[in-house]
Amino acid sequence: MVDELPVRVQVDGQVVRWRLVVEGDGPWVLTLRSPAGSECSAEGDDVFDALRSMRAELAPRGVKVCCNGARVDVRPSGLAASQGSWVVYVLHRWRPVTVRDLVSTFDPCDPDQVGSVEAQDAYWETYLADRGKWFTSLNPVWWAYFLTASWGRPKFRRPQSP
Repeated sequence: MVDELPVRVQVDGQVVRWRLVVEGDGPWVLTLRSPAGSECSAEGDDVFDALRSMRAELAPRGVKVCCNGARVDVRPSGLAASQGSWVVYVLHRWRPVTVRDLVSTFDPCDPDQVGSVEAQDAYWETYLADRGKWFTSLNPVWWAYFLTASWGRPKFRRPQSP
């Protein structure tokens, strides 16, 4: 399988559009191409893992990929990872994730939401530590989201009419 997607990239403080080529079906290979012709490739067990490898390689060059998979507060579920991680959950420390928190990995996001791979790992560790605390189950907002989890819809990009 080969897909070519437009992605937003921040270079020297300016957001521009580059092309991302996604190849494979495990292992996955991502190739990011600039309009000027420069390329960066990375490989991973799923697209989220490959994107993390690519971001680590691009960070020293001052290039920031502005997509949901690069946000500090996202992570794929185990099921999503087994299917390639095309969707990720936006993690909230004060409530459980639901279907309403699913976003497409390569949909654009604000550059201010994007962080380093290390910041993403730190947020994940904090999220896991908070999830295990006993007082989380006393939070009424947590229960409201837990009991209404199936009422929402995932936030996927809507097809644009020509």
